[in-house]
Amino acid sequence: MAGAARGVHDPAPMTIRPRVVRALRDARERLRDAAAATHATATTAVERSGVELSDSCDRLEAFLDDASASLSAARTVYDIDRLHDLSGVYRLEISDAKARHAAATAHSEHTAGALRERTRQLRSAEKLVELVDDHLARAELRSEQRLNDDLASSAKKG
Repeated sequence: MAGAARGVHDPAPMTIRPRVVRALRDARERLRDAAAATHATATTAVERSGVELSDSCDRLEAFLDDASASLSAARTVYDIDRLHDLSGVYRLEISDAKARHAAATAHSEHTAGALRERTRQLRSAEKLVELVDDHLARAELRSEQRLNDDLASSAKKG
């Protein structure tokens, strides 16, 4: 009571039902699995957008390789301007693909963070299950020891 007089609070031990702890672990495991699936989808989207970006760059390079023949065949400034406009379409396609790839990468990084958080939460729940199981095992061991002690003492008396 000396601690209570000084204002130190001694909380009563909390009882956690093992079934509730296991249900918490199972729920967190399902949340981690959902986060893993979301991250896998986001990773696939990053790979797909990377392929689209690469394809856009390849199309521009193919156009530029073919542009030399078109430039030599150009007779007016308008022909040259048309080639410039066509190359602009390819460059716009590349910038759009870069933007999609950057957005997909950012989303993938976000889902990776969510997956790490869910994994951490699952580990915490698993540790709690271990603590509850250890506590129950110790309580059962103490109970068996008391029973054995009682049997031994009654055998000595009788």
